[in-house]
Amino acid sequence: MTVEQTTKVETKRDRVRRVLIHPLTEWGFRKPGNVTQEKHAKFLIDLADGLAYLNDEQLERLREFLKTKGEGGDKRGWPRMATISPLAEAVAPRPLEEVPVIASWFGSARGPQALEEGTLVAEFQFLTALKRPPLHDGDWRRIRERAAEHDSNKRVREDRVRRGVDDHDDRQWLAWYAKLEARAMALLPEQGKGAA
Repeated sequence: MTVEQTTKVETKRDRVRRVLIHPLTEWGFRKPGNVTQEKHAKFLIDLADGLAYLNDEQLERLREFLKTKGEGGDKRGWPRMATISPLAEAVAPRPLEEVPVIASWFGSARGPQALEEGTLVAEFQFLTALKRPPLHDGDWRRIRERAAEHDSNKRVREDRVRRGVDDHDDRQWLAWYAKLEARAMALLPEQGKGAA
């Protein structure tokens, strides 16, 4: 047998266990007293799956944040997902593509409409940051203002690049914008993609 055959590849779930779950268990976190062993085992699997998008450094940072968040009388019970998720989002927001309910916003009629209105990237940023759709006039105003900012920035920077008077920042911003736009476009229904 070769070394490759005997070496098990670490899964994303295993990596979260190694970097976050096992160290916190060794730190003193335990199953909360009012939770069954079966429910706790499922919680740890869901936790590992839900945090797999974080890299090792981000998991280490989250681990440090969580050390003071134990629950129960002795503050040693594992914190609930409602405590862990916002801290994980603060460390690194979950990519929108990994939140199907939110990503489906662009798969609906709203995606092609946002593309037509020129607000696609601004809406993508809004949904990525807040993990919810725009709910009121203030949200929509914020999105339209951001879209206008993007449009102006893009035109000015593209013009400078075209004239050869750009700097590294112009090309970097344009690459950043193109990447966001491509991610948003990938979520559109097929007929919306053809409209671009």
